[in-house]
Amino acid sequence: MVSVYERIENIVKDNKNTTFKIIGKQILSDWHLGIFKTQYEISESCFVSLATVTQFAKACLCEGYKELIIRLRVEYEQRMQTQQVGESMQDIEKSKIINEIYSWIENNNEFIEKLVKKIKSTKKLWICPSSQAIYSCKYLEDILTNAGKDVKLVDLSVSLEMARSREFKGELILVILSGRDTETLDRTIEYLLNFKNDLFIITTPNNIYELSDEQQANSMVINFKDNNFLYKYRAYALITLFLKVSESF
Repeated sequence: MVSVYERIENIVKDNKNTTFKIIGKQILSDWHLGIFKTQYEISESCFVSLATVTQFAKACLCEGYKELIIRLRVEYEQRMQTQQVGESMQDIEKSKIINEIYSWIENNNEFIEKLVKKIKSTKKLWICPSSQAIYSCKYLEDILTNAGKDVKLVDLSVSLEMARSREFKGELILVILSGRDTETLDRTIEYLLNFKNDLFIITTPNNIYELSDEQQANSMVINFKDNNFLYKYRAYALITLFLKVSESF
């Protein structure tokens, strides 16, 4: 069923009657502001007679202006209710995801405390993320550098040869595997393990199964519920995690 609002829109778009266009535009403009003028107020605003306003209402298939304005009010209220419900659902979903991320961090508190302890006791930290996690890890690098730690951020998906040519003896390494670009980093982890140094890994459920039991011992899985497969939520989750880490410095 075509609404009164749509009928007015059609008149404004298609009708050759300039007067009706003026009335229609005024009513639609008022409608978006939640304003519903009387027939007299419309006639004054559009510089037309009361009879012309009545004719306009009948062109919208209403018996008169009174019926037109009542139906417009009903349609406006229905739209506002629908909009409020939609906004409310969006707020609920956003809050739900944020709560899930905080719960995920709390559930991995043991890993976080262990990582923080190692960062405090080591002379240098290497942060080695996959390309998808590079910007979130830059945040961690800045925080720890400002806290006086010797930190180096290396995108190993680009600088694999650097990892192969360097000895990481006595240095702490944090590897973040996020997204699908992980083949290079998987090979890098195998290389880094040869030095028997402290290696911490933050990864996704798909990647955790590819790690050995030894590697999984110091691993944290990005497995919070609701949209954890989306880049924007993973990035937010990692930044929130690193904020938690920074509170210890």
